[in-house]
Amino acid sequence: MTPLRVRPHLAGILDRTAHVVLTFSVLGNLLPEPEAVAGRVRDMLLDTGHRLSILIGAGDNPFDMLAEAYTAGEDLGRRAEQLIHDAEVDAAARAPVTPGTRALLEACRATGRTVTVYAPHSESAVGRYLHQHGLRPLVGPALGRGFAMRHPAVRTMAPVLESIGALPGETAVVCATFSAMSATQRAGAHAIGVERIREPRKMLHGGEGSNAVVQSLTHLAGAVRACAPSQQRGASL
Repeated sequence: MTPLRVRPHLAGILDRTAHVVLTFSVLGNLLPEPEAVAGRVRDMLLDTGHRLSILIGAGDNPFDMLAEAYTAGEDLGRRAEQLIHDAEVDAAARAPVTPGTRALLEACRATGRTVTVYAPHSESAVGRYLHQHGLRPLVGPALGRGFAMRHPAVRTMAPVLESIGALPGETAVVCATFSAMSATQRAGAHAIGVERIREPRKMLHGGEGSNAVVQSLTHLAGAVRACAPSQQRGASL
């Protein structure tokens, strides 16, 4: 079999990567109808007499609505959390997985790299999704909304890396959006964007720090297998 040719820049990143963090948006979508879920939270808040700002009231982001609910009180926050949680758990039973996901996870395992999933969704919904697709044994920590809400308004992946004990220079975060790539680069980690899952290649390029963009998870899986971490190669000599 002809060895896979990996672009030097991507190979350089993978050579230093011992830990892989997958942002959930590269795997799947547990809120396929965000406007509807945001609407349920909005209606719940309005029914209690809570007054929404024009900006929040016109929005369709469930997580913005959740944050608004918690500003109105702990009880309303928990009620909003339950509405979003129920929608996520329901979606977890039927949401498809991005092609190439299993190949990437197996490539990470074969090359001795740890894998963490980081999601804005409830931990139980993420766990159900991974179990549904038979992926849970291939993943280490799965950090969900509980973790994210302990670090609100954070524009860097640093808390994620700290929680798993990974050095930024040895960690690659696989992203589907430019905002996630930027947060990764601000933490000093390597950002690998996957084009056309959420955003096109031209939107993923740029920013500061170490980054690369790949065509698909399948392509990244092949590159991961072809480029074992330098620590692993050194140990085998």
